[in-house]
Amino acid sequence: MSLTDDLREQLHILFPDYKDARNGEQVRINCPLCAREGNIDTDHHMYFYLHKDQAPQFHCFKNPNHHGFVNERTLTDLATTTSHLINDGLMQKLGDSNKRIKFNNRYSLNKNMKYNLFINPVIDSSDYNEIKRQYICNRIGVDLSFKDLLDNKIVLSIKDILRYNHIVNLSRSEYVVNLLDQYFVGFLSFDNSILIMRNLVYKKLQLPEYVNERYIKFNIIESSNTNGSYYIIPSICDVTKHIDIHIAEGTFDILSIFYNLKGGNRSNNIYCAIGSNNYLNAIKYFMVIMGIIDATFYIYIDNDIKPYVLPDIKRKLSPLGFVNVFIVMNTKPGEKDMGVPKDRIIPYQYQLL
Repeated sequence: MSLTDDLREQLHILFPDYKDARNGEQVRINCPLCAREGNIDTDHHMYFYLHKDQAPQFHCFKNPNHHGFVNERTLTDLATTTSHLINDGLMQKLGDSNKRIKFNNRYSLNKNMKYNLFINPVIDSSDYNEIKRQYICNRIGVDLSFKDLLDNKIVLSIKDILRYNHIVNLSRSEYVVNLLDQYFVGFLSFDNSILIMRNLVYKKLQLPEYVNERYIKFNIIESSNTNGSYYIIPSICDVTKHIDIHIAEGTFDILSIFYNLKGGNRSNNIYCAIGSNNYLNAIKYFMVIMGIIDATFYIYIDNDIKPYVLPDIKRKLSPLGFVNVFIVMNTKPGEKDMGVPKDRIIPYQYQLL
């Protein structure tokens, strides 16, 4: 058996009340640390995460202060009545593996042009997270589960992802991080280096000036690969076949396009939010950096687009002779863009190139 399988079996022995989850990638138990504090857990709130490419960790969703790496010391502390059953040889192998994984996972781009950052495989269904989930669902008129949010690289708690990846060197002050955690929802960039944080507070003066913006980019990893900071919904593409590439300004625009206009189709479709109206750079990114030539580009414009943007795209791409670009807009009266429920979208499409 693999080290992960051996560790799973060890956890089964140490914690007889265990439950397996996610095809064995997680083991859940009633949190012994909560019980020790007099807060008895009966719903298996402590999760052990067992991934072959990542050092095993544990995290309690009843008390988020109960978390850490899985090693002999932590298991001895958690399994107070069964610690004599700990396999010392297994713990030695686990320690060696953890050191190797931590060394290999330094922050450099991997072969998929992404940083080795991990999203919590489970979202705590706290009141704050449920409010954020409902906000997202109401914005686009689609009932998304917490798993749907994970699948789309949507981060409800910035502190969770920092803690889960053991990131302690923050690009903003701890006070700002607390505000972002409470009042913002995050969209993880394609290369995993940036969280595009969306403000959920309606009243402009409710937050301090330095976080009083609709969108704030939070650097998880300092990166010069600025194009990789686009928010791209995960999809499955065969680059030897034709690909449709959908480009919009905002994160809610692209989510609505994905669900409301394209029915959640991830096959040979790319959905990208660029955070500006620089569509030309985005097209160049997919053609030059990503090497996608056989593609049709669909640009979803807001109704306040600057008059020079589209003529500039046509002027610079026309000489190539093989780039197909379509423009799509929402013609529903009173609507500005695509980031709304389906019944508030009347799409109009025409070919630019």
